[in-house]
Amino acid sequence: MAVELSDLRDQIDSVDKRILELLSERLSLVEKVGEVKSEHGLPIYAPDREAAMLASRRQEAEKMGVPHS
Repeated sequence: MAVELSDLRDQIDSVDKRILELLSERLSLVEKVGEVKSEHGLPIYAPDREAAMLASRRQEAEKMGVPHS
């Protein structure tokens, strides 16, 4: 049992690392979006885009069985 738990915990650690790498990549892309918007005089905050993105992500999460509150 201890070996099985250790293996599962190692897998969780690996997934956590990948999640952090993806978050870092996302933050870099968000920064680039801000730069492009700034260069073109566009507003940084786009509430319509944010609402659409959040609705889409919630729907994707539900399809994957990811719980939400």
